[in-house]
Amino acid sequence: MGAVLATFGTSLALRGLTGASAGISVLGVVLALTLSRVGRGGQDGPRATRLLPLLVTPSVALLASEVADLSRRHRTVGEVLFTAAVSGAVWARRFGPVGTWAGTLATLPFIALLVTPVPPGEGPTSRLNLVAIALIAIGWVTIARHAEARLFAPGPPRRPARREQPTARPVAADRTAPPSAPGVAPPSAPGIARRRRRLPASTRMAVQLAVALGAAFAVGRHVFGEHRSWLVLTAYLVHSGNRGRGDVAYRCAQRLAGAAVGTAAATVVAGRFPAGDDVSIVLIFVLLALGVWLRSASYAYWTACVTGVLALLYGYYGQTGTGLLRERLAAVVLGAAIGLAAAWFVLPVRTGDVLRRRIADLLAALTDYLVVCQTGRARMPRPSRTTPEVMRAALADAHDRLETAFDQLALVAPPLRAHRALTRRPRRHRRPGQAIRPHRYDAVAALLACRPALCALTRELDARGAPPGPVARRDIARARTIVVETRRAMGRAAAAAARH
Repeated sequence: MGAVLATFGTSLALRGLTGASAGISVLGVVLALTLSRVGRGGQDGPRATRLLPLLVTPSVALLASEVADLSRRHRTVGEVLFTAAVSGAVWARRFGPVGTWAGTLATLPFIALLVTPVPPGEGPTSRLNLVAIALIAIGWVTIARHAEARLFAPGPPRRPARREQPTARPVAADRTAPPSAPGVAPPSAPGIARRRRRLPASTRMAVQLAVALGAAFAVGRHVFGEHRSWLVLTAYLVHSGNRGRGDVAYRCAQRLAGAAVGTAAATVVAGRFPAGDDVSIVLIFVLLALGVWLRSASYAYWTACVTGVLALLYGYYGQTGTGLLRERLAAVVLGAAIGLAAAWFVLPVRTGDVLRRRIADLLAALTDYLVVCQTGRARMPRPSRTTPEVMRAALADAHDRLETAFDQLALVAPPLRAHRALTRRPRRHRRPGQAIRPHRYDAVAALLACRPALCALTRELDARGAPPGPVARRDIARARTIVVETRRAMGRAAAAAARH
């Protein structure tokens, strides 16, 4: 929020100097807010990756502005270009972390212009203002991130990892595995051929998003007129960060609940503040701060706060009334339905497939981590002896990759937890002695429950600077054997499923 407020203040100064429209301020706030959330994706990579925001965001902001101007003259052409640009950014995920990072940055200006109720202006001056506000937002977000790192420096055991090192070689127990999934038994040839014929997940998600946005534009043009952006925005948001059909359904439910609560609350205060009242601006930033704070608890809180923000923002520019709020709620409902239908029927990405991939990645990282804990060295060309420096460096790198895998698994946990709560019968409704059928979330919860103990183990070994004693090493070896056998069992199950 510090970066957001600083960007807003700087945009006011820019407007005073250049006479830019108020849309520049709204655009700067949206860019700073979104960059603050997604801007961490490239910070651990090489310097070229860290420079992507400076290269991508201003140039794409110009492109998004041109598309917006074209949409006002040739609506269909502009909407097609918007859909192609946003879905193409999702398709870029297939090129690895750099492609994902660049695609995410490229999406932000398009979405920011979609949210802004006031166009940023036309002409060469407005184009320069767009570049300037994008650079201003990037600058303040970067400053805020460095300030955060100084004030809230992460403690051990997570240390900067040397990402440029080659991938570790499998240990002897894993030599039968393919390079992409060490420790997992290779599937049969028909299974491999069938898997190769399937489109990559990024391609399927891009097609889903293109269909959802195209349908949202077509429906919004005839149903909501000038406010069709609400429908398009919802169709995009339920697909952003798509982690399977279950995740899209869960996000739709959260967005509908948040929009309903936010609309009810905004209806109470609608029209209380006249157009141009500065109190509305203060309340907008209060709601943004509240939404950012509560978003980690539930996306529904963020949606409710954003609904209030939009009500105050449109009221500030003279567009008020409960009818407008009800229209926005209807657009959210219809946009969520379009997004859910696209995710469910257009090249669907199954939640089970995403979950198996995340669990396999976590088990692979856990195997590497246990090797370091047991031997004090990574699976790299081994030094002549294990020194405390070698031990701590290998431990920090392995723990960092393990924490990343835990974070990725935790992202798919909420939809599974909600599904288990809805489908599992309450204890009072079960017959005595009735067995409880296992649920997918049970495995996720069991793995996530190991995280505190592994962090404690890392801290202990980091302080020790040497491998544990013989008894502890035997315990770690047994745990590693169980992990490897679990990965092989998952590989055999996946191969059997591919054959059938």
